[in-house]
Amino acid sequence: WCGHDSRGNGIPKNDLPQILENYLAFKRGIYRGQDYLGYVIKEDQIEDLILAPRYYNVEIENSKSRLQKRHALFTIRELVDKGIIEISTGDEVGKLAYGSGEVPYIRTSDIANWEIKLDAKHRVDRAIYEKIKDKQDIQEGDILMVKDGTYLIGTVAIVTRLDLESIYQSHIYKIRVRENDLGLTPYNFLGLLSSSFVQKQIRSKQLTQDIIDSLGKRIYDLHIPIAKNGEMLSEIHNKILKVVDLKTRAKKGTLEVFNHTNSAFS
Repeated sequence: WCGHDSRGNGIPKNDLPQILENYLAFKRGIYRGQDYLGYVIKEDQIEDLILAPRYYNVEIENSKSRLQKRHALFTIRELVDKGIIEISTGDEVGKLAYGSGEVPYIRTSDIANWEIKLDAKHRVDRAIYEKIKDKQDIQEGDILMVKDGTYLIGTVAIVTRLDLESIYQSHIYKIRVRENDLGLTPYNFLGLLSSSFVQKQIRSKQLTQDIIDSLGKRIYDLHIPIAKNGEMLSEIHNKILKVVDLKTRAKKGTLEVFNHTNSAFS
């Protein structure tokens, strides 16, 4: 808070005096705080000359210490190296292809609330779909996560049986969970990616690229908290599976009504 709102009006919240006090204490060698109003990192902790303060969010580091008591922390890179998950990105078909057919072309704005929207904004010709469907290899249980944009980065959805005949754009990651000994499934992994701990990391790792933000290859640096208690993972799996099943059935019902209405006017 800087003491003013977006219109310049004064408000009672102002962190700047405390930040200044913390900085002056740091210059005197007596500052010991480690929170969002000021924290200290060593020069050799700076990565790739990235100087954005949020990239080194100390609150995430504090959360890691708490989580490690009941969770094992794996980076996405470690999970990929172990063959537990696979990550790929989609394709750009070009704006001239928009509206050329009936196959959904999934864009970042089509992902919300763990599902792919029924009414995709853009649809493309089946010939385009046939050309890249094998390369994209969309399967039930795949997770789509927004890679580029602004506030949508990190938004996730799971592919259901109703979404298989689709293609997705390059601004989206496709994450596939393979059989593993950690107890990870597409459903509990969907929940873990949605957790506040992972989402905070995503916010700290997204950097501006031209006019939009991007998570880019920094996705591999995200830490995923995997409960040491297998029952907890099973519980998350069952609850999310139930939610996804309800959403899928509702989506199927909506699609049937939509098709019936269209046929009545054809």
